[in-house]
Amino acid sequence: MGLLARHPGFRWLWAGQMLSQLGNAVFLIMGLWEIQLRSPLLLAVAGLVMVVPSLLAAVGGVLVDRTDPRRLMLATDVLRGTAVLVGLLALALPGSLIPVIIALLGINSLGTALFGPAENVLLPWLVPPDDLATGNGLYSLTAQLSSAIGSALGGAAIAALGVAVVFGADMASFWLSALAIWLMMRVVSPRPRVVGSPAHGTAPGRMRQDLASGWTSARAIPGLVQLLPLVVVANFAFVAAFTMFPFWVRHMLHASVLSYGLIDASWAAGLVIGSLIVGRFRTLPLRVATAYMFGAQGLLLGVFALLHSPALAAATLLVGGVANGSGNALTFAMMQRLIPEQVRGRVFGLLMTLFGLANPLGALAAGVFLPILPLWWAWALGSLASLAVAAGLNRWIPLDLDAQAPRDTAPATL
Repeated sequence: MGLLARHPGFRWLWAGQMLSQLGNAVFLIMGLWEIQLRSPLLLAVAGLVMVVPSLLAAVGGVLVDRTDPRRLMLATDVLRGTAVLVGLLALALPGSLIPVIIALLGINSLGTALFGPAENVLLPWLVPPDDLATGNGLYSLTAQLSSAIGSALGGAAIAALGVAVVFGADMASFWLSALAIWLMMRVVSPRPRVVGSPAHGTAPGRMRQDLASGWTSARAIPGLVQLLPLVVVANFAFVAAFTMFPFWVRHMLHASVLSYGLIDASWAAGLVIGSLIVGRFRTLPLRVATAYMFGAQGLLLGVFALLHSPALAAATLLVGGVANGSGNALTFAMMQRLIPEQVRGRVFGLLMTLFGLANPLGALAAGVFLPILPLWWAWALGSLASLAVAAGLNRWIPLDLDAQAPRDTAPATL
């Protein structure tokens, strides 16, 4: 927590996101529960509404590079809070609950497509390079805890408080997050934005040029293009594996629903621990520490695919979650060091879009291949992809990141 004390801008951003993520997790649980009560088939519609806007993260990345990301994040949270307020008022209309929930899920996903690239651009402004891994770990930890606590609160809130109160809490969380971002803007000044050569022509033409320049910039970053397919495959395998996870626990581990909850919780606990301890790897080069974590993750997933004991499966997933939580935070820190500041928004937006494509494809593959392939196929694919990422990091990513990208200075304060 020393990071929060040393860097007030990061502290305000962290506090705001903790609140907004908590409120959003409560709303998500409430929304999906209410939808399935009316019609389980509408869950597919809700899933599509949430996935499609998230694929616009590449466009969001262009906007981040064109504007001050702090102001974009502020506007996004204000608009999402206002949308929830409009939805709350619309509940007075008969039969409006489900359409309103689905619309708000889509608006929130669209906001995330703008907010996500902005976060990744802003974090290196708020903490010095040596603290990036710790900052990403704390940020990831907050998201995981907010999601877990918010999910638990969501079910209780529906029963005890009602839908309208959940709407109000979600609205308040976005506006409180906007307030925190405004306070962050008071202590951290904007940096000069150098987007590169100006694009000419119509707005769609300029957008295409900016998207193309984002891809060109990504290709110039050492190792990124080579690693990208491996990371997408690993993400695809993870989504497929965890989609089939309840079926796996029942038919491979021969365990009960209680065991399923405990085993799933062990993975979540590992993610939390991994996010907490990531700062301990600061004595190692980022590339080395990240490769170690992906290698450990790959080995543990391979072991998990062979286990038939619920206790051993839970222990293996716990350690695997530690490797995954630390590896993800280290990866973001490494990319923030490698990607030049003037194109970070575009490159991170492009990456988020490509990773987002793996989610629906992984879920679809889980259903399609369930009666065809052995149950362990997704875990084995995730294991191989993780090991390939570890090997690729050692082969393609430079050991000295500062020799490849300019070292950011400490955040400017007013």
